[in-house]
Amino acid sequence: MAEQYISLVSSLPYLPPFEKAERSPITRLRIEQRLHILRPEDARQLALAEALVSWRMSLAKPKTDREMVLRCHAALQEITQPALHEFVEFRIAQQTILAGLRLRNTGFESSFLDQVNGASRWAGFIASHWDHPDFRLAAVYPWIPETRSYLETNDASGLDRLMMNIIWQRLSRIAEGNRFGFEAVFAFVFKWDILQAWLARDAEKAKSRFQELIKEVKNDS
Repeated sequence: MAEQYISLVSSLPYLPPFEKAERSPITRLRIEQRLHILRPEDARQLALAEALVSWRMSLAKPKTDREMVLRCHAALQEITQPALHEFVEFRIAQQTILAGLRLRNTGFESSFLDQVNGASRWAGFIASHWDHPDFRLAAVYPWIPETRSYLETNDASGLDRLMMNIIWQRLSRIAEGNRFGFEAVFAFVFKWDILQAWLARDAEKAKSRFQELIKEVKNDS
């Protein structure tokens, strides 16, 4: 099986940094065709992780916050591969912190714990340090001040780029830890997900700008 994983990783193309990519070097169908040699348990855990913390959330989103909390608990109990479990915990923590910053920015403090309590180990800590600019977590997550700045200035583009970069870099470190193992495989899958989300975002921007140009032409004629 180790040789099969080496073959799998070797068959995956190079993923350029998402900000520099003009197109995806591989389709999801082609990725799935390569992933079929994963051990069934690895494939199952990857599917659980993707459904929970992939950027585009390809599967159905939970209908309620409580459902999301229950899904987090269930997934983390079943995701036993250490590196994948740690990555999922990090993404949930990141989402929890971001939710706290957004709610505080809009003045909805009372609803924070109702929404995320139990999803992350930081939920109660954040609620206890609500009035601190960085929830006293900047030493653990040094990207919080910059995140807060983007939220305060309503810079959605800058925030997306920052969040994606944080995840991308973490996945790169995970892959470096085992270049021809499951770690490299799931790191590739999640990085591809980010790249696709970025390309889709840029495509929407380009479409919007094109429509604006058309309107300008019509108005000038």
